[in-house]
Amino acid sequence: MDSLALIGAVLGMTFLGVGAGALTGLAPGIHVNNVAALVLATRAAWDSLIALLAAGPSPEETSLLLSVFLVAATVAHAVLDFVPSVFLGAPSEEVGTLLPGHRMLLSGDGATAVALAARGALGGLLVGIALLVPLRLGLGDPVGLFEAFRPWTAAFLVGLLLALVGMEAASAPRRLHCAGRAALVQGLAGLLGVGVLRGPSGLEANVALLPLFSGLFGIPGLLHGLRVPPGGVPPQRSVSPGRLSRGDRAAVVRGALAGAAVSWLPGLSGGAAASLASLGSRRPEARRFMVLLGATSTATATLSIAVLFVIGRARSGTAAAVRDLLGPAAAWDSPSAVPDALLVLVASSVLACGAACVVATRLAQSLATRWTSARARPISAVALVALVGLIAAVAGLPGLLVAALAALVGSVPLALGVRRVHLMASLLLPVLLGAAAGG
Repeated sequence: MDSLALIGAVLGMTFLGVGAGALTGLAPGIHVNNVAALVLATRAAWDSLIALLAAGPSPEETSLLLSVFLVAATVAHAVLDFVPSVFLGAPSEEVGTLLPGHRMLLSGDGATAVALAARGALGGLLVGIALLVPLRLGLGDPVGLFEAFRPWTAAFLVGLLLALVGMEAASAPRRLHCAGRAALVQGLAGLLGVGVLRGPSGLEANVALLPLFSGLFGIPGLLHGLRVPPGGVPPQRSVSPGRLSRGDRAAVVRGALAGAAVSWLPGLSGGAAASLASLGSRRPEARRFMVLLGATSTATATLSIAVLFVIGRARSGTAAAVRDLLGPAAAWDSPSAVPDALLVLVASSVLACGAACVVATRLAQSLATRWTSARARPISAVALVALVGLIAAVAGLPGLLVAALAALVGSVPLALGVRRVHLMASLLLPVLLGAAAGG
């Protein structure tokens, strides 16, 4: 392919990825990693499709275009996922601990919450790109932080879990009681993760993640959406985020730095990055925390791809798929020579993020004009049925059983009034056990 044709193909695959990310992001409980697994499973069909759309691409160009599609879908998912997470599953105000987006929804500012997260997402991505070369120098030569830190990874992850328990306790009057609740959630989630991912669940790890995450994070929120009483969600105001304040901009930088910090560690996600960035703050103001969440989501998603080029390790499902697609091309050997494939993927992620931010903001504005509790309940019901159907189709009866058990565990944080970030122990404990066993 000539340069002009390749640029056109990259643009086409980027916008196709935005469409796929919109579908997964707007469908509660469905993760973009499932798109990556689907692409790898149907690679031959994708190769044929690209051959029809592009002018005789080489195998290397086909792999790059598929990688562009996956990265664009991942970034778009990270942005558009804020729409259902804010508008669906908000509990009543009597619940002790609300997510920041739900607090804003219950005050009539749900659309503003999404718009703030979208702004933070774009800002976090741009700051993350500025961190690419420093991250390369730090993790690889000359500093070599990745190899030096490997023996301490397990201790760091344990320390992070303990820090999250401490942060939970610091924000409550009955500190010891609240710390015990947070530790209980971590223990339940960790045992569930070990049983599903390292035990006799009958599911492969990449398949088991769908019912596990859907049950922990998707189904409980949808069930709460079914129970929202009439009038439980007040009329929503139009989008009015205003200009980002100095504190908001600082939250963008802090979120991007936290995303860089966790992008090369196993078992951690954007939610963990947001928690890491907010350590030391008792209860961050909802507006600023939405900006922070947006920044960490895209920074973590993009930098986890860049980290693949640096350390050769995949820290996300999308990164694993890109590694399988690009092979030796996914290597950043010299700090002064950024791989062409990485430059293309970064450019695609910026374009995808910009498009997704516009779509998310406008969709939230549209929802704000007509959103009520009555609308939330049927949408939650349809989403729940679709999610259960997807789990049944992908993972069968074992997957449904895992999802049901995970939904019980995922409901515990809301019942106890603690943050759902403690559920990430479902990944961290299996990672820790694998490290201890040398696996």
